[in-house]
Amino acid sequence: MRLHVMTNRHRLTGGAIEAPFTGERLGISGGDLWVLRGKPAVAAGTRVAAGDLLFEDRKRPWIRFMSPVAGVVSRLETGPRRGLSEIEITPDGIASRNFPLRGPLNRAVLTELMVEAGLWTALRTRPFGRVPDPSIPPDAIFVTLTDGHPGAPDPAVVLPNLAHWLQRGLTALPLLTDGPIHLCHPPGLTVPEVPGIRSHGRPPGLPSAQIHALHPVSEAGMVWHLPWQEVVALGHLLEERTIWPQRILALSGAAMARPGLVLAPIGARLHDIVAGRLKDVPLRLLAGGAHGQAARFLRPGIYQITALQHQEAPRLYRAGWLSRLVTPQSAALIPNPWDEAAAPPGILSVPLMRALASGDVMAARDLGALGLIEEDLAAISHRLRGDVDYPALLRSTLDALEALQ
Repeated sequence: MRLHVMTNRHRLTGGAIEAPFTGERLGISGGDLWVLRGKPAVAAGTRVAAGDLLFEDRKRPWIRFMSPVAGVVSRLETGPRRGLSEIEITPDGIASRNFPLRGPLNRAVLTELMVEAGLWTALRTRPFGRVPDPSIPPDAIFVTLTDGHPGAPDPAVVLPNLAHWLQRGLTALPLLTDGPIHLCHPPGLTVPEVPGIRSHGRPPGLPSAQIHALHPVSEAGMVWHLPWQEVVALGHLLEERTIWPQRILALSGAAMARPGLVLAPIGARLHDIVAGRLKDVPLRLLAGGAHGQAARFLRPGIYQITALQHQEAPRLYRAGWLSRLVTPQSAALIPNPWDEAAAPPGILSVPLMRALASGDVMAARDLGALGLIEEDLAAISHRLRGDVDYPALLRSTLDALEALQ
């Protein structure tokens, strides 16, 4: 089955981006999303249009997930306490739900529109990395085109096709805050000029690095971050009154025989997206960059798929009890230039890792943990061969700090 999920207007052109996507089923895993307990709004066998509600969080109704395509809910599995485990959709038809504006565009109307269309979940707070509460406005909003993941989609290649929707989305963002809107982009990249938007030519870096440089939140305050493709989705929603269900993905990695850019719907199976592009070697397929995670489906917020060749870890020779006794279980944390280079800007990597590993929440806070989220420590954890899961330790620390507020 060939799946066409793009509107006719503003169609992507040129040979740089390959489309359409070919696949027979799309899916969502509850564990991949930011819900406490997903409450399904459909049942197996339900016919849905693109943009129809599939499920929402039971305690935070502003966290909603919409169907990316028209079709039939072919499978729905619930987990513990009636939470959502997994849902699959078989595409069928081109029906799309319309989202009209409920009055003149202001903060309340825009917020309601984004929540109703499932776009609010694209926003992330600093500190804590949460989907924000719509009732609490931020001190600033960041939009980033400066992805710090090697091999991520190059905005200089794809932005000309999407500049109209990006500009429309940027125009609406000042309604969400009385503070500044920071647009961080690579130096020399031409971006739309929008009143109220502050453009910054910035070197590549993760969102936390841009926030640290322009509006630190380690002491007080809150900012929101919105990836640039989600601003495009907002512009599409305001112009077309329908969701933009696709995202531009970069296919990269040493085990990717045919890297490039593709257009695929949210929820597509990763193996369907990379079909015919992989080398015939043992490999790992990751959602995200080289420090990404294994996943079955393309979840929101992922703009890169990486294929890495399997490499067996070296086997340590431990013949007797004495060898086992003297061999350390993990390497000692010693300051070195490699860890410092992998650390986020303004962070002393070794003191922070020691604080996280020892559970010293206050020391971690004083060392800048509030300005970070899990992705910021993925490179360090990978460099240390995964002996300690520092992203998970950071999340536990952030949860503890949030509970103290």
